Order: sequence, then C-alpha cells, then structure tokens
Amino acid sequence: MNERYKEMLDSVSAPTQKLGVNDRVLLVDSLNTFIRSFAVIRHLNPNLVPIGGLTGYLRSVGYAINLVRPSRVILVFDGKGSSTNKRYIYPEYKANRGISRITNWDVFESQQDESDALRNQVVRLIDYLKCLPVDLIMIDKIEADDVIGYLCGKFEKEVTVMSSDKDYLQLVSDRVTVYSPTKKIFYTEDLILKEFGVTSNNFLMQKMLLGDSGDNVPGVSKLGPKTLLKEFPELGNNTIFTLQEVLEKCKLGTKQVHQNIINFKKQLELNKLLMDLRDPNIPDGDKVVIQEVIDNPTKEFNSQEFVKLYNEDQLGNSISNLQNWLFSHFHELSKTN
Repeated sequence: MNERYKEMLDSVSAPTQKLGVNDRVLLVDSLNTFIRSFAVIRHLNPNLVPIGGLTGYLRSVGYAINLVRPSRVILVFDGKGSSTNKRYIYPEYKANRGISRITNWDVFESQQDESDALRNQVVRLIDYLKCLPVDLIMIDKIEADDVIGYLCGKFEKEVTVMSSDKDYLQLVSDRVTVYSPTKKIFYTEDLILKEFGVTSNNFLMQKMLLGDSGDNVPGVSKLGPKTLLKEFPELGNNTIFTLQEVLEKCKLGTKQVHQNIINFKKQLELNKLLMDLRDPNIPDGDKVVIQEVIDNPTKEFNSQEFVKLYNEDQLGNSISNLQNWLFSHFHELSKTN
C-alpha cells in the first residue's frame, strides 16, 4: 500500500466537508480497461455467450470507485478512427498494429469470432453504463488518452486517471494521480522518480527520445534508458527540460549519441505532437463537446434498468450481491452537488 492509497483512505474515513461534483474526479481509460478484462476473464453465460470483458470492466470500475471515492466519474473511450488525427501528423503512427487474436481460447473458432464478441460486449456495455450516474465521452478520430489529458487540465482539484498505460504518467502532479489497475498502485510524483529515474514533468521528454515501439514511433538510434539518464540527469529534476535545452547540450557534446539526437530533431518535434498529453492535439470543435460534458454531469441513476439488462444477459453471479454493489458504488455519485 503506497502513501497515495493511505492518504485516500484517511480522507474517506475522516469527517470532511461534502465534496462538490468536480472536487475528486475519476477518469477511466475505458478501452484499455475493457480489453484487459476481455483478455483474461474467460466467462460465459448459460447460453455460452462470452461476457468476461463486460463484467470485468464493471467490476474494475467499481473497485476503483471504492478506492478513490470520487465525486464524479468520467468514462473515456477511443472514438471511431481514433488514430486518424495523429496519422495526419505521422502516417506511420501505429502502422505496425496488425489485426491479431487477443486470446487463445478455444471458445472462439476464429479471429472474426473473437472480434465479434469484443465488439458486441462493448456495445452492450454502453447500455449498462447509460443506466449509471457517470459521464461517457467518445469522440471520432481522437484517442482516449488525448481526451483524458485535456480533461486533467480542465479540473482544478483532485483527479485520478485509471489506466495501465504508462503514457499517463506525464500528467501526474500535486493534484493528478494515475492508478494502475494491473499493479494496484497509485503513481505519484515521488513514485515515478523512484521507478523511472525521471520526474513526471520530464516523462514526456524521456518518451520523445526513446520512442514507443507499440505505437510505431521511433526513438533516437543507439539511445537506451540507462544512457539517457546518464547523459541527461536533468530529467530527474522537477523543472521541465525542454527539447531546445536537450539540443543545446548535445551541440556541446562529443559523443555519437549527441549527434544522433541533433540529426533526429525533426522526428523529436513530431514525437512531441504525438505524445504530449498535457497539450493534446484536439480540434476546437471537439473541445466544445468535451466542455459540454464537463459542464453537465450525469446524475441519473436507473438501477432497475441496469438489473433488467443484467438478468436479460444472464450474468448470474458475475457481480456478487448486485443490488448492494450498485447502491454502494453509485448512489453517492447520483447525489453529489
């Protein structure tokens, strides 16, 4: 149990003034959370329909709500064609991501069967989420991480991002925390420095220089994490170490890696546009859509409809004591002023 978790438990147990609706916001990277559940939970209903992604997602969000005790929950999904805007910047972005199986279960006869099951569960999940006092955001051509990065900058008080994606660590500050559901830890500024050797303020620069093979974004040739920290100990300082400062230091250097970085300047500028979540590339019209969600929190809680869907889908004991689970996790969210 890290210090962030202890602080949250203390704040929940101690008598405090009632929270305003935007005082403690939980932002969920929803497709990340869903796919993680879909990949590991092999649950079928009595009709042999896969339900693991659906029920795993609901339980994961409930678990996070129980930990954070938020005044508001916003569930962010990748929009249709979510990589489109970034491919305008860099056409090779995520070009290495071919269609492949997520699981190796024999319940799926083919890759198409698995894809259909995933899609069907996500569509059905949205029906469940519309019954709850939570907000949903999904914007075409924009990835969830950009929306979440933008949201973090709009709320003035406490924010927790739930995701196993390390990209969000660049957002961590004295008011923004990242909860990793896989590691069951809250990433604070101190923990990021301890684990990665860089501060959250310089986490983006580390990624820009090293690249991201998962997204097919190249890094500087012959530059690894250890060499990076050795050559640029400034990344361990809280002051933001800018690209211009990196390049100026390299001009004074004599090693091949310094020249490699200078030669890589154009790509580094592209990497910043692709990776920067504190200043994400979101069109003004879409910012208006996000602001409308911020200004109009969902309070409607239709537990009866949720239970009806649950019974129709024959989810059985997937969620223990369903009525109590719904009340304990979502009732307060419907009341927050």
